[in-house]
Amino acid sequence: MKLGGSCIVAANLKIKQVVFNIDDPDQKLLLQHAAQRTNFSAYIKRLIQRDMEGGSLTPVANVHPEEIDFTFNAESFI
Repeated sequence: MKLGGSCIVAANLKIKQVVFNIDDPDQKLLLQHAAQRTNFSAYIKRLIQRDMEGGSLTPVANVHPEEIDFTFNAESFI
């Protein structure tokens, strides 16, 4: 294991960061929504899986938050 920041990370794990520009209203909305998840990593992995399976991904700029269905639960996804 190696020390990655303030947490211990196994050598076979890869960390990818996501940067949100909170001055951009669309990105700020994404961050606020993501912050409601208890497991951000699992949530992002589930979105990637949905994309790989041919799921629909709509650009945020063309979507109103009340139109988005976020009912899936990725908390147990690894």
